[in-house]
Order: sequence, then structure tokens, then C-alpha cells
Amino acid sequence: MKGREFQQLIAETGKLTAMQRQTLATVLSGQGGWTKVAALIEARFSEDARCPHCQDVRVRPWGRSCGLARYRCRSCGKSFNALTGTPLARLRKRSAWSAYASALADGVSVRKAAARSGVSAPTSFRWRHRFLKGPMDTKAKAVTGVVEADETFFLKSFKGARQLDRAPRKRGGKAAKPGLSDEQVPVLVVRDRSGATTDAVLENLQAASIHGVLKPVVAADAMLVSDGADAYASFAAETGIEHVGLVTSRGEHRRGAYHIQNVNAYHSRLKTWMRRFNGVATKYLASYLGWRRLFEREGDAITAQRCFLAALG
Repeated sequence: MKGREFQQLIAETGKLTAMQRQTLATVLSGQGGWTKVAALIEARFSEDARCPHCQDVRVRPWGRSCGLARYRCRSCGKSFNALTGTPLARLRKRSAWSAYASALADGVSVRKAAARSGVSAPTSFRWRHRFLKGPMDTKAKAVTGVVEADETFFLKSFKGARQLDRAPRKRGGKAAKPGLSDEQVPVLVVRDRSGATTDAVLENLQAASIHGVLKPVVAADAMLVSDGADAYASFAAETGIEHVGLVTSRGEHRRGAYHIQNVNAYHSRLKTWMRRFNGVATKYLASYLGWRRLFEREGDAITAQRCFLAALG
């Protein structure tokens, strides 16, 4: 960090609340494990303290338990702590959470994450999907300006299943034919030029499935750019959105300033990153899509702390 940026950072510390100052002091002191994690949890809760049961803001301190402050709601009378209602509620071995969040920031496998945090592989697997619940649900609420949409495909995987409705195949196999088939599952990625991204695992490529993903997020004044599939054209006609449909089968990859190279580059990064896991079960694919979106949002700034806060939702 440059000297001027550091001076600006110091100047901003005067705006911190008491809880935020305490959290910053804990992080800078080098204290690890549960102490640092507990400080992050308490600081996050203090920003918008409300009852997770009835959403009332009239809460009062109600002692401490297991290293966290407890609260009681004046409205419904229920007690809770800062983890209640989050994906990490009731998870044990809290002293290992910091190391596990660090493993998520590095994007390592289940077994490597288990070795780093000192838990078993089954525990690491369960934790992975609890920690990824927040990132999985965090998507762009709106995409604006020039919006690119395109599908990519992943082999259907029943990894971990005890019974299969087809003959097993070797890890890393290929589909018999490209595009949508019974062997593959489509993933629609929608991304604008500012980097706002949403995606969804689709059951099929019919218009209803694609419209269901696009309609809640594509702004009314957006310019939608896609391939020449009829589903995008029908969506644009139905909503009155401007649309550029590139017929890539005829070699049309650009029309003036409009292209889908941004979203296709995202597909490439996503698939390259996914290879490290040697196949992801289709039923967990949405979790990994959320994990990848987290990496895209944070970029080089991703840390264990940011992964942990994302896990809280």
C-alpha cells in the first residue's frame, strides 16, 4: 500500500464504531482461531442488530455462551446469538473455522481443506456446503447496460451416489456429442460489462427456463446480446428489451461493439477453475458456481476473512 493510501486509511478509522474498532484491534493483534472469528461475527451482527426470528430491532444483551454474546428479543421473547439464522448456526469445532475459511480462499479440495483445518474429510465436505450457502445465494440483483447471456455445459455427475441409473464412466469422460444432451446439464451465465453476474443451472434450454432466469435481473433499458437462440429473441420481444442475436454458426461473433466474448471468457475461467476438483456432483454444482462468483467479485483481495463473512450470508 502506498503512503498516501495508508494515510487515507488512518484518517478513515475515526469513523469506526466501538465494535468496529474492537474488531480491527483483534485482527491487527495477530490473534487467530476463534477469537478473530468471533470478533468478525459480532461486528457483522452489530451493523444491523435484529431478531432473526421476527426481524424486530428491539433486542437486548442476554449473557454469553460458547464465546459469543447472546441476545433476547423484546418482541417475541426468543433468545439467540449472532450466528442464529445463518448457514453456520450450530456448526461445531469453531476453533477450526478460520483455517477452513483460509482453505476456501485458496480454492483447495475437500481433503486438503480437512488437513489444513484438522477435521475429518466427511466434516470438511459438510462444512464446504454450509460455508458456500451464502455465496451460492449471492447473485447480482440486476444487470444493466450491455448484458451478455450464453450457456455452457457440464457433464452430469452422480459423484458420491450409491446407485446410478446409467453405466458408470471413468472420471473426466466426455459427452458423446456437443451441446445439450442427456449427458450434460446447461448453465446459463448472464453478465454485464461492469462485471455484475448471475447464473443458474437449467433443467433444459426451453424458453420458459431461460426467461425465468433473465426476467428478474435484466434491466428494462438494457441491451441484451446473445447467440441466435430463439429463447433470447422471444424474451426480448416479450419484455421490449433491445436485443442483438449473433448467429455464431455462420461465423458472426461480433456486430459492431456488441459481442458475447465477456461471458464466454467467464465460461473459460469457470471451467478451468473447476478442473481442480476432478468432477463436481451435479446436485452441488450451484454451490461451486457461487464459489466462483465470490472469486470473481473479490479478485486479488480475497482473504479468509472475506470468505467467512460471505459464508454468513
